[in-house]
Amino acid sequence: MPLNQAFVGREFAAARPFLVGREHIRQFARAIGDDNPHVHDLAVARAAGYPDLVAPPTFLVAAIPGQLGLPIDDPAFGMDFSLIVHGDQRFTLNRPVVAGDELTAVTTITGLRTVATNEVLTAGYEFRSSDGELVATGQCGLVSRGTADPNAGPVRVGAPAGAEPAADGTAAAPAGRSAPVRYDEVEVGDEVSSRDFRIRRADLVRYAGASGDVNPIHWNEKIAAEVGLPGVIAHGMLTMATAGRVVTDWAGDPGAIREYGVKFSSPVVVPNDDVGALVEVRAAVEKKLPDNVAVVNLTVRCDGAKVLMAAKAKVQLA
Repeated sequence: MPLNQAFVGREFAAARPFLVGREHIRQFARAIGDDNPHVHDLAVARAAGYPDLVAPPTFLVAAIPGQLGLPIDDPAFGMDFSLIVHGDQRFTLNRPVVAGDELTAVTTITGLRTVATNEVLTAGYEFRSSDGELVATGQCGLVSRGTADPNAGPVRVGAPAGAEPAADGTAAAPAGRSAPVRYDEVEVGDEVSSRDFRIRRADLVRYAGASGDVNPIHWNEKIAAEVGLPGVIAHGMLTMATAGRVVTDWAGDPGAIREYGVKFSSPVVVPNDDVGALVEVRAAVEKKLPDNVAVVNLTVRCDGAKVLMAAKAKVQLA
């Protein structure tokens, strides 16, 4: 059944603020294999000038209520979440998220279009603190597989003027910390890091619990097969977060990440064995921007296929 186009332009605000907790930050970090001391050790975080533990950049996904803030329980919307895969995701942080923050997420459905037999839904997010500060924004694209009306022509519906959340960069300049890496010591083309990561079924369970994404395609072989997937697949956001560790490890401080975005080009199939899937990440400096910001480009592969495209992070350097 096609998604209901009438929902484009609608906002869905969280019913209550999301309290960022120390143990939740640690749980999320363990789920993505992030051992950076700023996210685990309160003394280290405070010595770096933070009021409390610092959340990894993709932790924001846990602050979005339900399944990415969408009205999937409303039959009128027409979404079967087991048919949904991530198309793209980007977060822009005006400052780092820290334990003790109370964030309210507002989701706006910004567009809907058809691509062959699939529908692509786009959504924007705003994350505000209890005093109204715009802490971060986000955008995502979701692919609803095989739900386009075969008898209809191409569809492209956009949100009415004024319905979309504020574009990235409209808030005040980020208040994040600078990475220990010095801007004047970095050159375009420099390799940041080259690392391989194993993702196993147990990692999918841990990430589901830490992020709140319990879509059965990430743990149920039967349902994955029923919706046409080659097997149980890793959460796209887990792949994104895992690859992002290369950047935060290089930067030394997760609070130095100002923006991180990717396009999901191929799923990471995770076999039910002790080996799992091997994700290969290569990162290099793509460009240097004003105000001591470097853009890091990531090449991410699994079984020879690129699983992330246009994967880039903006890092505030010293």
